[in-house]
Amino acid sequence: MWSPKNVAIAAAVVVIGGWYLKRQATEVIKDTAQAVNPVNHDNVFNSGFNALYGAVTDGKGTLGTDTADAVQSVKDWWAN
Repeated sequence: MWSPKNVAIAAAVVVIGGWYLKRQATEVIKDTAQAVNPVNHDNVFNSGFNALYGAVTDGKGTLGTDTADAVQSVKDWWAN
């Protein structure tokens, strides 16, 4: 049978375990949110796309730098 002492120990273990799991879940949620955050330049989508774009272009820039170069070329051409 469960004595009051055993019930108190079991309750303490459950409370401590619940607190630990809640803390771990909070950290996982924060890490996951940061991984998909569109403002974070190291997010999963940006890193994956840049790796793919780098493989296609032999690592000679990113989509952002290549787009900026193309826009500047058009501006220079239009100005002349």
